[in-house]
Order: sequence, then structure tokens, then C-alpha cells
Amino acid sequence: MLKRLSLLAAAGVLAAACASDPAAAPSAGPVSGGAAVAAAPLLNIAATSQWFAEERLMPQDPILALVNAGGTIESPAGFYMTCNPANGTITAHLGKQPATRVGQSATYRIRMGAEAKPIEGKFQTNPKAADADFVFPLQSIDIRTMAQLDLVSVLTDQGEVQWAFVRDPAAQVNAKYVASLKGMAQQSLDYLNFCNPK
Repeated sequence: MLKRLSLLAAAGVLAAACASDPAAAPSAGPVSGGAAVAAAPLLNIAATSQWFAEERLMPQDPILALVNAGGTIESPAGFYMTCNPANGTITAHLGKQPATRVGQSATYRIRMGAEAKPIEGKFQTNPKAADADFVFPLQSIDIRTMAQLDLVSVLTDQGEVQWAFVRDPAAQVNAKYVASLKGMAQQSLDYLNFCNPK
């Protein structure tokens, strides 16, 4: 009995030693060059982009657009929203989509905090670029929520995190395209005011 207690005590000491020495534990995955390492974004404009709203005169609609440094609101950097001021309907355009999907419908998801909301839309030709836009309706509450968050991401119908919008330009995120939320809080308020049916 005493021998069995001694063995159990020794096993407990050994288990405690292994648990307190993380260097002794095997690696959970490759440190470099493997799938565990996030790929660099194809485009990262988190430090150079920001949001702008403009009321615009008819026949144009009010716009809230992501604009890169040196760009204009007329040439958005991958994401913009227009609205019909007569009824407040908001239409979002997410750029850098495959031109081969023009005419198709899909369900993407927009992740705002813990929620990943399905967004149903259609791929349309982008007259200012070689790629297409994913065009979908958006609610004003979604824009208000986005404006308050530190991270908003958009997932494709294939589950790929395609776009990420960050408040901190140094944030490390795993997405194909990374842009900023800079200016979104104030500019979205102006935009929603422009969108109110008069």
C-alpha cells in the first residue's frame, strides 16, 4: 500500500512538472511555413483609408464610401453605400469580387462582434474596375453597429474572410483585404441624416 502511494505521489510530481514547463509540451502546429500561420493580406489599406459621406445632388444618391489616400468619394476603395433619400433604402457595394460571377446571387455573412448576419445579394459589373461588386441591402442599424466596433469582417459564401475593417491599423487580422473604420462613426451619422426621407 505504501509503495502504491509513493508511485502515485511521484506521478503527481511529474505531471505537475510537465504542466508548469510549457517548453516540454509538443508544439501544437508548425511555427513557420505551415497552415497555422496566417497569410498576408493581398491588400492592406488599414493605415491609409477612411470613410467619407456626401449628400450629393440629384440625380445622384447620398454616399458613404471607403476612400484610400489620394482617392475621392467618386472612386471608392472597395466598399461604399448609397441610399434612396425618398424612402431611406440603403444599397451596399462590396468590391474586388470575381467578374466571372456577374449575374449570380449569393449569401455572404457580415460579422459584427459575435453576430455573423447573412446578407443576400447579387454580383454586378463595376463600371470603374475590372472586377465585380457584391451588391446587397443594408439596414441603418447595421451601419450604426459597424461604426461602434473595432472589427467588422465580411465572409464569402465559401466561408472565406474576404474583407476586414479595423479601427486600429496595426491590428493583425486574417483576411484577404484589410481596410479602416477611421471616420466611420461621425461620417455614418452624417450619411444616415442625408438618407432620411425628406
